[in-house]
Amino acid sequence: MLKVTNLTKIFGGLKAVDGASLEVGQGRIVALIGPNGAGKTTLFACIAGFLPINQGRVELLGQDITGMKVHDIARLGMVRTFQITQPFAKLTVLENIAVGSHQLHARRADALAHARTVAERVGMPAAMLDQPAAELTVAGRKRLELARALATEPKLLLLDEVMAGLNPQEIVEIIGIIRKIRDGGVTILLIEHVMHAVMSLSEHIYVLSYGKIIAQGAPKDIVNNRDVVEAYLGRGAAEQMAAAEGQHA
Repeated sequence: MLKVTNLTKIFGGLKAVDGASLEVGQGRIVALIGPNGAGKTTLFACIAGFLPINQGRVELLGQDITGMKVHDIARLGMVRTFQITQPFAKLTVLENIAVGSHQLHARRADALAHARTVAERVGMPAAMLDQPAAELTVAGRKRLELARALATEPKLLLLDEVMAGLNPQEIVEIIGIIRKIRDGGVTILLIEHVMHAVMSLSEHIYVLSYGKIIAQGAPKDIVNNRDVVEAYLGRGAAEQMAAAEGQHA
């Protein structure tokens, strides 16, 4: 579905992403994790066409999309959500979702009808749809961001910290929604800091640190990966944890 090869993004003298490569197979949920400042959102922005890249290649469904415009990439089936949600505050929730629907449905009535169907998929009650988007809670905004992306009928959805700022119950609900989206035929690549969500959702995980992919594998392998522990907790952390486990054994 998605293949990224040796992607590099430089800001001034800083390599924000340094030769990163990853693959996302059709129908899978794949996670991209790493400490704050690792370059995850920059990598997402490069993959989805929001930032030009200095080096490397991005392929979607076998087609080279490197350097393509965002709206052309969206038409091919790849759409991203944003970490900081910014709905059109003066429009209703339903009208916000319909903005995405208009990519497929020219008539307003058709776009609104499609938007209602999408709202149901992300668990938005009908009563919520007529209220101004500006009145939504954090959880409501997250669902709206998901719905707006889904309304374009993507084949591949890039989710950027869709669970940030949610309480435990809201996180459980979003995990269920993401699974349903995948079961409905949408492939998912996600950035997430909520580790129990990453571990329960993902089939494969890539770990980014200082712009480089330092590890990849199944969730159980990543949890015990020495380089990953060091990236999150600092040098020497792996030894300290191993020593502590030895004392408790």
